[in-house]
Amino acid sequence: MRTSPLPEFQAEATLTDTPFPPIEAALRDLAARRGLDLHEGHGRSIWCELPVGEFGAKKRGEGTLLFARAHRAQDLAALQSEIAALSAEAPAWSSGLDAGRFPPNFSLARVHSVTRIGESFVRLRLESEGLERLSHDDSIHFRLVLQPSGTSEPVWPSIGENGQTQWPSGGQALHRPPYTTRAVDLAAGWVDTDIFLHEGGRITDWVLAAKAGERIGLAGPGGSGIPEATRLFLAGDETAYPALARMIEARPDARGHLWLLGKSADYPMPQAEGITTSHLPQDTPALLQALRLIAATQGPFDDSFFWMAAERGAVSQLRGLLLDELGIDSKATHLSAYWSDPHSPAERPARRSGGRVSRPDQSANPSPRSAALATGDDRTGG
Repeated sequence: MRTSPLPEFQAEATLTDTPFPPIEAALRDLAARRGLDLHEGHGRSIWCELPVGEFGAKKRGEGTLLFARAHRAQDLAALQSEIAALSAEAPAWSSGLDAGRFPPNFSLARVHSVTRIGESFVRLRLESEGLERLSHDDSIHFRLVLQPSGTSEPVWPSIGENGQTQWPSGGQALHRPPYTTRAVDLAAGWVDTDIFLHEGGRITDWVLAAKAGERIGLAGPGGSGIPEATRLFLAGDETAYPALARMIEARPDARGHLWLLGKSADYPMPQAEGITTSHLPQDTPALLQALRLIAATQGPFDDSFFWMAAERGAVSQLRGLLLDELGIDSKATHLSAYWSDPHSPAERPARRSGGRVSRPDQSANPSPRSAALATGDDRTGG
């Protein structure tokens, strides 16, 4: 798993009759034969990285999603050919014949309701068509797509003459923070997502003022999925609570621990008989101590998965403990920095060296808690 930015030029195609495992095996074989740089995301995605871009596949329900991504437009077709050659089923890539249409992973939605579910959380229900793509457990995130403030004539992404997705740029650039799919009702045509309210967040300001019928875009799915291990070790602050809730609901059979790291724990977190829940408000040292104790008394961690997401500094400490000190296989972890505290000592060197602090849900005057889920292609997530 890596956290580098996605190449700009992208294409996707769904194989409805081809399951993921044979494509995964073919990609592994190709990478081994040609010495390609191979990446994978927790058994649900795999891709080969080249200097010009990357190509790969993701599990998508019972089928497979193929993707090709290039740094330059002229290289995209070659990358599409590389991954398409691994399948007997012909992929239906977006093409110039689709010019002007929405990309296949994008749809418009209308606000149905905004409901307060905690002191710092609201549940946003959106009505839309094409929600089946958000209903699977292998990618539980999507992006809200918001127009710039004051837009009178909305401009949405579309397929260009060359078959590539074209996103508005410049003054028409869209705000695209990622969130967790909490629930989907395909028959009724709605999707729920829970939003952590925080000062300075554009989505916070938008959702608190949103009216029924207001239009917004949906892009996705993307990001990580539901862990399948028997034992789950889960942790996160408020920005990760919705993703944690989705996992617990999907895995009532799991055993393990859940640590809530936010200042508050007022979110309606579901309960699971085999999951022990503890509230450690902003107490990363206590979590590290708990993990060391579990390692000493309940190890080894066979058939276990560690899913943890919080502020960058906390995640850095967790990564050092799990991967370096305890020797947990990185394939059994999902450790994501969902937001960055600009006042954290860990951030200051990056800023002095010209590094950019990632904050997907930022405004012109972001607060230290201007946080949103960072997702896409199992590289970061929540």
